[in-house]
Amino acid sequence: MLMHVSLDGFIEGVKGDMSWMQPDTDEQWKYLFSVLEEVDLFVLGRGMWADYRDHWKRALVEPGFSDNDVNYAKLAQKTSHIVFSQTLKDPGWANTTVVNGSLVEEITKIKNQPGKNIHLVGGAKLAAGLMDTGLVDEYHLFVHPVIINKGKSFFQLSTHRHSLELIDVQKLRDGVALLVYKQVSTSVQTDQPPLKRRTRQKK
Repeated sequence: MLMHVSLDGFIEGVKGDMSWMQPDTDEQWKYLFSVLEEVDLFVLGRGMWADYRDHWKRALVEPGFSDNDVNYAKLAQKTSHIVFSQTLKDPGWANTTVVNGSLVEEITKIKNQPGKNIHLVGGAKLAAGLMDTGLVDEYHLFVHPVIINKGKSFFQLSTHRHSLELIDVQKLRDGVALLVYKQVSTSVQTDQPPLKRRTRQKK
């Protein structure tokens, strides 16, 4: 799971404000692309799918996007996606499958198949729901040097306790701290079999 957060744990400000985030840098993109080298599946929720799909499809054909944007769009175009939704029928992008089954059952099934890692793109409810299944292996957090006090707190959507081990710390040139945690234990009670793939989130 990979995401951008404020120092006090918010992923959005009031009314979706994102102005508090440091601008994307080549350093941040380099790290993201290094993570995605080990990924062969992107997972999203219905709430953010349309905006995500349309944005990256435009980046493939329209001017004005950065080289990093275009490179991500090309990667997304050729990578398989799963969208969890009870209502969506046509995802509108190739290599995309709509799934309306149990989150635990579907992700467990995928993680026990041969393949690379899973990249959890979002949104917040899906990410928190997945976190509370006990199936997230690592947390990659871009912590921005700002306290915003109000907004959408991703962690407050979680309903379980998760014990983590810090496995990497990097200070980026823009003042953002990259923290990488491995999940050690969770209060979630599950009898799921051992897993073979990992679940991560982009910003």
